[in-house]
Parts: sequence; structure tokens; C-alpha cells
Amino acid sequence: MARLDRYKNEKETSLNSVSHKRKSKRKKSNSSSRKKLFKRIFITIVIAVLIGSISLGGYAAYCIFTAPKIQTDKIYSNLEISTNIYDDKGELIDMVYYSENRKISTYEELPENLKNAFIAVEDKTFWKHKGFNFKRMIGAILGVFKGERISGTSTITQQLARNVFLPEVKSERSIKRKIIEMYYAYEIEKNMTKEEILTAYLNTIYLGYGCYGVETAAQSYFSCDVKDLTLVQCAALAALPKAPTEYALLQHEKGENTVKLSKGLYVNDTSQERRNLILYLMVEQGYIDAKQKKKATKPAKDFIKAGNNPLTSKSAFRDYLLDTVKKDLMSEYGMDEQQAINKLYTKGLNIYSTVDVQAQQAITNEFKKSKNFPKAAKSSAKVQAAMVIVEVGSGKIKAMSGARHATGEKLFNRAINPRQPGSAIKPLSVYSAALQKSYEYKKEGKLFEYTDFGYDRQGKTGYGDYITVSSKVIDEKMVVNGYVWPLNVTRSYSGRNTFRTAIQQSINTCAVKILAQVGIDYSMNLLKDYGITTLVDDTREPVNDYNYAALGLGAMAEGVSPLEMALAYGVFPGGGLRYKPICYTKVTDGNGKVLLETKKKSVRVLDEGVAWIMTDVLKKVVSNGIARDAAISGIQVGGKTGTTDDTYDIWFCGFTPTYSAALWIGTDDNVRMNTVSFLAAGMWSRIMNKIDAAKDGEYRKMPNNVIKYRGDYYTKGTEPIIIIPEKEEKEDEKEENKENDNEDNKKKPNRGRSKFNRDNDRDDLNNRLYNPDND
Repeated sequence: MARLDRYKNEKETSLNSVSHKRKSKRKKSNSSSRKKLFKRIFITIVIAVLIGSISLGGYAAYCIFTAPKIQTDKIYSNLEISTNIYDDKGELIDMVYYSENRKISTYEELPENLKNAFIAVEDKTFWKHKGFNFKRMIGAILGVFKGERISGTSTITQQLARNVFLPEVKSERSIKRKIIEMYYAYEIEKNMTKEEILTAYLNTIYLGYGCYGVETAAQSYFSCDVKDLTLVQCAALAALPKAPTEYALLQHEKGENTVKLSKGLYVNDTSQERRNLILYLMVEQGYIDAKQKKKATKPAKDFIKAGNNPLTSKSAFRDYLLDTVKKDLMSEYGMDEQQAINKLYTKGLNIYSTVDVQAQQAITNEFKKSKNFPKAAKSSAKVQAAMVIVEVGSGKIKAMSGARHATGEKLFNRAINPRQPGSAIKPLSVYSAALQKSYEYKKEGKLFEYTDFGYDRQGKTGYGDYITVSSKVIDEKMVVNGYVWPLNVTRSYSGRNTFRTAIQQSINTCAVKILAQVGIDYSMNLLKDYGITTLVDDTREPVNDYNYAALGLGAMAEGVSPLEMALAYGVFPGGGLRYKPICYTKVTDGNGKVLLETKKKSVRVLDEGVAWIMTDVLKKVVSNGIARDAAISGIQVGGKTGTTDDTYDIWFCGFTPTYSAALWIGTDDNVRMNTVSFLAAGMWSRIMNKIDAAKDGEYRKMPNNVIKYRGDYYTKGTEPIIIIPEKEEKEDEKEENKENDNEDNKKKPNRGRSKFNRDNDRDDLNNRLYNPDND
């Protein structure tokens, strides 16, 4: 029994020992397996890392090798740079561009607060790093394998690389773009100084509201140059790159954080929190103190002042200017149209225009006022207007507007499109033509050759040896081609008139009579010299201008544009010279190299003496005639009204010593208006009265070939010689001695006798002159 128990105990002990050994063996086996597993995992990880690194390195090498090479010394050549437009005083007034409105600033022009504001929020280690933060970049790249997006890791240098050299993929968030961006940032840092990098960055960053670069943003948001920005304005711009569209300081729609600035324009203060953060960071990084921060902490409405471009509100001059520059680039450099357009809109040209901003604004303001305009007979018809102002003696366009209400680009420009001029054509085609032809006849030693056309009772008598300002013209019924024509606006006849009174009262019969004596061919050719390009002189055309109605009354086939009328009227105070239109003086590239330059070019239209006499005649049309509404206090105005049949068109074309201007009012579809031309004369006066330059200067002195004889002016040799009783001649001399040379002096017409003309038949002439009832 004892043996059995001992056996059992030994067996149990043996079994326990075996079990323990097995367990121990099993533990050793498990530990070894774990070690092997860990080893395998570690090796796998190492191999994966090595493979990943090799793959990533290879991929990076591939990306870098295939990336386009960059030229950091030509960084701005990759950008669209806005073209600047300057006014006649050299002030920047507008910028034109394709898609990116940008102006380049130098490092010296950038305020310290602006540089520091951007560095504080975008890249506080900018002055220390070599282009990128390596730790942040590796973290961002590894994050891609975890499904994370790459964001918020770019330094200022990287942002510059992205904006300039990767514009097409700059919004793409990918490892390839990041690798290339890092490579470009390295190249930029290697070849550019920190100052150059920061300047280029601030010139290229998008800041909302169509503004690329800080200079354009300063102009658009604050109406100032970048060098004049305040601390809060600097912080406001630095806040924008994070979300330029959402944070844009100006917008055209009302929003949650907006304040109305003007009609259709709102101040947007969505970026206020970020702006305040930037000020805090600037204090923290030692750029400003707490007192400066507190002073600069204010709402956007307190420091926003939207820029105003005088040309964009009425784009006629702007469009005309850009089209002219485009054509000149094509002509000068052999460019095709697209090349010229690209040069004009993307290469940062500087266009020094001739526009007088005050004149342009004066037109714009008056055109806005509905009370200035008549009503059209049809309520659906819109009464439109166009006006051009040019400088006398140069042809420089000082203002141009081609519509009343329209805004935008490349709109229909009525300022360069023709309309029937009515009586406004008479000084060009009739009255100056008569004086010029008389001058030429005298110069050739001939007398004026008259013809009796059988239209009237006057025939060829009464004009004198030459047609002059004192020639007698009878306002009477005329029968032309079997019709009683033309009719005067009064539908009556006034009898005896002179050249002067005929134009002062715009008498149609007198104009046609003088035109008939001058001749259609002569008148037509003179109009071409005046620069009228829309004449239809081909008699084979069913509607043409080779007739009295077109040349004598302005019922022209196509008409004349306000631009050409303004230039033509400038001939009178301009000494008889017509100047070709100039809308810019020069165009330079971004470095100041002159690409285009204009010089005034003139064509002799009238003798200087004839032009001076016509200036005097047209001044009397305003002071003594039917254009009194055009008068301006303190300055003598000359000019002529024009009204077409059924008042489809009304005009006033006139001048001061310095500016010549043409104003047209009418409808596009020939609808009658409830007015006549005095309304145009009044508006012309109001506009010109608001332009300082229009009221400066003096008229030319009387030329040597002009004489004053018996109270009137003549080119030498064309003055009348008549037989006057000795007693009356002495009285006349006394009267003339009392006269002063003030051009405003008004005289009462002398109906009892005439001091006007001579006729070949002296006795007959004297009989007619002293017995007016015989007429």
C-alpha cells in the first residue's frame, strides 16, 4: 500500500515535471516567435521606409527633372501687368488689364508696416529660412499617406513660386505640386535676395476685388499709393490672402458684414477678426507697440475710400484711346491684332493720355441730369447725347462721351459716329468757304465770279466784288427745281440782311444763296480739308451730299461725327489750321522706354485772316444772334447751333480761346424731340463753364492781312469801296473814331444807308443802297 502511494506520488511528480518542462519549452518557443515577428516587422518597416524613401526620392527627382525651368531674373515677365493710363497732368486715372489688375512697386516704395504685417501672419521666419520649413514640409508630405490634405505649410517664398511659376495648378493640393514648389522656392532663394523675394511676393499676391499686388489694392481700396498706407490699411491688406474673395474689402452686393458706401458698392468687414490678429502678432513679434495696435483697431468703414476712375464711368474716351494705341502698335511694330492686344493689356505699359479729367467729369455730371434733356415723341425712344472737347491749336482730345447712361467697355460710341449736323455745318461749308474763296480770288487778282441761277430776285447783284461779312443777302422766296425752297424756321422772310446777320439768325435762304455762288465743288473740297470724312460725293449714289440741302442746310447723307465737328470748329480760333486728333502724347513700357510718341500735325484749311474774321463772326452769333444760351460769363464764346428736320438732332458746336467742343443730342432711331437747339447751347455752356482750362487764354491777335474798315473786318483788298456823300463820310469817320476795339461792342444795324458792298455798276449800287424800299 505504501509502495502504491509512493508510486503514485512519483508518477504525479514526474508528470508535473514533464508538464513544467513542456510549459517552459512552450514559453521559450513563444518568446522566440515574438522576437522573430518583431524582427520581421522592423525589417519590413525599414525596407518600406527605404523603398518609400527611394520611391519618394525618385518621384521627387522625376518631378524636378520634368518641371519647366524657371528664370528668376525675369520673374515679372511671367505676370500680367496692368497698363496705366495717365491724364494730361501726369496723374494716374485708370488701369486696363485682361484678368489680373496689377501694378509693380519697388522695395523702397513698400512701407515697413506693410512688409512686417505680411511677414507676421504669413511667414514669421522669412528672414531666416532658406525657402521652406523642412519639418513642416516633411510632415505635410507624410500626411498625404494618411489621407490628409496638404495645407498651411507654404512660406512666402513658396507662395511666390506658386503664384508666378505654377499659376495653372496653384489651387491644386497634391504632392507633385508641393515638390515642384519646393524646388522652385530653392531656386528663388538661391538667385534672389530676401528683399527681391518679398517685393515680388507683394507685387503678385491676389488681394480680392480684382486686385493683384499691393499697389493696385491700395489704389482700389484706399485711393492712395502704396507708400502712403497707414498701419491699419497695411494690416487690412495682409489679412486678405487667406480668403481674398470672401475677405475683399469692397464688394457690389450687400452681405452680412457690409456697410453701404455708395450706390451698388459696399464695405466688407468679414476680415476684421484676422486683421486684429495680425495687429496682435505684430505686437508679439516686436514690430509695433500696444498703443499703435489700439489706435489701428477700427472697423473697415473708417479707413476705406474706394478709388474712382474718371474714364470708366463713361468709357468712350477710354475705348477710343485703347483702340488708337492698339492700331499704332500694329503699325509701328508690325504686330497682328492679337499681339498688340496682349502687349496693351498684359505688359504694364504707361499711356500718357490727353484727357482733362475736369472736362471729362463735367460732361459726365451734366449727362446724368435728366432735366437737361428733352423728351422724345415716343416714350420708348431714349434721348441720347455725345460730346467731344479738343484743345485749340493741337487737336488733343480733352474729353469724350458717347452716351448718357451706358457704362462698360466697347459700347457704341456716338462721339465718333455721324449724325446730320443741321445748320451747324453752315460756318464750314458756306460762310468760311465764301470768305476763303474771296481771299483766293483777290490773291489771284480776280474778282468774285457770280451767277444768276434764276432762283430769286437778287440774282448776282448786291454781293460786291467779293463776298465779305458786309455783303448784302436778301432773305426772300426762292424757287429751286420748281419748289419753293428752302424754308426758314419762321416760315417767313426778313428781306435785307448781311452776311453777318444771315449767320447770326441762321437764315436758310441766305445760306443757300451764298453756297450757290461759292459752288458745290469748292464747298465739298473745303469740308474735306476740315477733316469731314463721311461726305458722300459720288453722284451715282442715290443719296449723296452733292447738293444744296446737304452742304447748305446740313441734311447730309451720313452726317458728321461730334469728334470731327469739334476739330473743324477748332480751325477758327486756331488760325486756320486743322489738327489731327491726338488722344495720347506717348506710350512707354514698364522701364520707361518710349514705344510710341505723337506729335501734332496740321493741315491748312483757311487763310489766317479768314479764320480770324470767322472767329469774330461766330462770337457775334453768340453775343448778338440766336446762340445766346451758349454764352459764358467772363469769356467770349463763338459757335453755331444746328437743328435737323423734325428736331431729330440738335447741336451746338463752338469754342473758347483754348477749347473747341461739339455737343449732339438726339435719338438713335430718328424720333422727334420736343425742343430746338437752344437747349444744346445751354448745356454746352454749363459744361464748358465748369472747365478751368476752357476759360483760360486769349484769342489770337488780328493778323496783318486783316483790316478794320467802317466798323467791320476784311482781308486786305476785299473791303468794299463805295461812293458815299462827303457829309455822311465825315459823320461815319466821327462814329468810327468813337469805337473801341472791344469785341463785345454791339452796333445797331443801319437801315438808312449801307457801308457794305460795291457793285460793278456803281450808280446802280448806290441807288439800291440808299433806297432800300426799291428791294
